[in-house]
Amino acid sequence: MPQAVPSSPSLAGKTAVQYVRMSTDYQEYSTENQKLTIAEFAQRQGITIIANYEDAGKSGVTLKGRPALRRLLHDVQAQPPSFDLVLVYDVSRWGRFQDADECAYYEYMCRQVGVQVIYCAEQFSWDGSAAATLMKTIKRTMAGEYSRELSKKVFEGQCRLAERGFWQGATPGYGLQRILVASDGTVKGPLRGGEHKSIQTDRVIVAPGDEREVALVQRIYDWYIGQDVGCRRIADRLNAFGICNGHGRSWNPQQITAILTGEKYAGTNIYARTSRKLNSALQRNPRDQWSCAPGVFQPVVDSATYVAAEKIRRSRTHNLSDSEMLKRLSEFVKSAETVSSKAIDAANNMPAGRTYARRFGCVKNAYARVGYEPPWRGVDLERLRASWTALKGCVEKSTQSLITAGHRVELSMDRTTIRVDGELVIRFSVRLVEHYDRRGPRWRVRWPTYSSPDLFVVVRRDLAFETPLDLYVFPRGSLTPGYDFSLSLRKGSGAPFEMFRYPDEMILLELSARARVEAYDAGQPVISNPRYPDNQYPGAQSSGA
Repeated sequence: MPQAVPSSPSLAGKTAVQYVRMSTDYQEYSTENQKLTIAEFAQRQGITIIANYEDAGKSGVTLKGRPALRRLLHDVQAQPPSFDLVLVYDVSRWGRFQDADECAYYEYMCRQVGVQVIYCAEQFSWDGSAAATLMKTIKRTMAGEYSRELSKKVFEGQCRLAERGFWQGATPGYGLQRILVASDGTVKGPLRGGEHKSIQTDRVIVAPGDEREVALVQRIYDWYIGQDVGCRRIADRLNAFGICNGHGRSWNPQQITAILTGEKYAGTNIYARTSRKLNSALQRNPRDQWSCAPGVFQPVVDSATYVAAEKIRRSRTHNLSDSEMLKRLSEFVKSAETVSSKAIDAANNMPAGRTYARRFGCVKNAYARVGYEPPWRGVDLERLRASWTALKGCVEKSTQSLITAGHRVELSMDRTTIRVDGELVIRFSVRLVEHYDRRGPRWRVRWPTYSSPDLFVVVRRDLAFETPLDLYVFPRGSLTPGYDFSLSLRKGSGAPFEMFRYPDEMILLELSARARVEAYDAGQPVISNPRYPDNQYPGAQSSGA
C-alpha cells in the first residue's frame, strides 16, 4: 500500500466524498478494492468520508454516460460545498480522457471552489508542487494512451474474428438469425432480439432464419433480376400484400436496397464498414479497410444471383453531386404539398431522405441549404406519455385476460400488437384528442397501412386520459386503408361505426374463443352469450365482429 509522502500537508479533521469507477478492466480496479484503499487512506489521515459517488460499468473516456461524476461536479458547485476533499483511487479512475486538459479541467473546477482532489493510490503528493503537477500530467496522458491502445487491440481482434466467420454486429437483418456456438463449435441455439452471449469464449455465427422470411428474400431477388421490378415497386407490392418487415412496419425502398446489397445474404461476412473509436464520431471506412470473409455463412441466395443483382443496381445508380441534390430538393420543397423525409422517399426522381441525411449531416441541414424552414409540429409530451401509458395498460390487461383464459399470446417488439394462438392478430391504438372545425373533441382513426391485423382495437379515453370510455374493434375490411375517420365523444355520433363499439376489452375473449362450425349451421340453434342475453350485445349485427 502506498505510504503518504512526509512533506504533504496534514488532512486531519477534513470531510471528504469518494468517487469510484469501474468499466471492464481488471479485478484490481473493482469498486470494492477502490473503496477499501480509500478507506484505509482516510483512516490514516484522519479524514471523515460522508458520501460515495460510484460509476459502475462506465467508461472513463468521456464525461458522457457517467452520472455519478456529473452529480459530483454539480454538488461541488453548491455554495458552499459540504465537503473539503474528493478521494479517488488513482488518476485513471478519475478518467481516461483523450485530452489530458479535459481531465485537469474537471479537477480545476473542484479546486476553484476550495475542494481538493486527492489520488489515494498514487506515489506523488497532494501538496500542489511542480513535481506533483508534472506527475499528474504524465499519468493523465498515460491513462488516455492506454485507452487508445486498448481500442486498437480490440478492433483488430474483432476483425480477425470476423475473418474467421464469427458475427460481430447486432441483428443481422431480415431473413437471417444469430446462432450461439461454444468455443469447441457446439451449437447452443439461436439468439433472439436483444439477447447476447454471457460467456466470453462463446461466439456468434449467422444462418438463414425463418423459412418465410428466407423465401421472401429469394422472391425479392427474383423480382429484381428476373422481372425487372425496382426497389420502390417491390416495397409497394409487399405493403399491398400486407407483409411487414422485421420490425412489424411497412417496407420502404431503402430496406429493399439493403437486402439487395447485403453480401451477407450470399454467405460473406463483412466487418468494419464503419468505425467509432473512443466515442468519436462515426466514420465510414474505405473498402480496402473492411474485413471480408466470403463463403463463411450458409447463403440465402447463391453468389451468381447476388452478382447479377449488384450488376443491375450499379447500372441504375447515379451518383449526384451536392449541388444537383440541393437543386432537386429546392424544386421539391416548392412544389410538394408535404415536405418530409417520407415524402422525399415517395417522390420520383429524388434521392432518399437518408441520402440527404448522410450527405449533409441531417435532413434539416439540407433544408437550410435550400432556404426551407419546416413548420414546427409540436406534440404535448404529457399527453403523449398519457396516451402511451393508456395503450400499455390496455395491451397488458387484454394479454393477461387471454392468458388466464388458456390462450397462447405473443407480443410484438413495439408492444402494440398481439398474436393469439398463432392465428388471430390484434393491433391496439390509443389516439390523442384533436379538434376539427370547432366541433369539439374527436378521435382520428386510420387503418394501419404498414400492417394487416385481423382486428384493430381503438381505445377511447377521456380528455385527461384518466377514465376509459369504450373501445372500437374493427375487423379487417371494415375501414378503408389510407383514409381518415373521426369518432366523436358523444354517444351515437360514431355511426356507421356503432356496431363496432364495446364497453371493455372482454369482447376480445369472445372473439378469440373457438367454436364448432356446426354452431353456425342454420339448422342448429345458436348458443346464447352469457354476458349478453339473446345475443343483444353491441356489434352483434356485424359479421366482422
